[in-house]
Amino acid sequence: MDLPGRGLTPIAQVVDCVGAMCPRPQLLVMKVLGKVEDGEVVEVRCDNAPAVESFPALALSLGSTHLATLRHGDGWRVYLRKGIWHG
Repeated sequence: MDLPGRGLTPIAQVVDCVGAMCPRPQLLVMKVLGKVEDGEVVEVRCDNAPAVESFPALALSLGSTHLATLRHGDGWRVYLRKGIWHG
């Protein structure tokens, strides 16, 4: 995926949360971030605005980094990297 300001970024796993209501999207993301390796990026597909707004803080609380949130059709795609990364 070509993330704005970050360039080509490989996606380790996609989490499909379309149609899911809180707290399910957050729980799914927590589960996936627990399984991927440090440095890997997860793409979250979501159409629930409150869930999307919670992902940056959730990532931080899990020791991960929010890379970007992009509008896509009727929803959003949120990119999270496991681990704290600068740059």
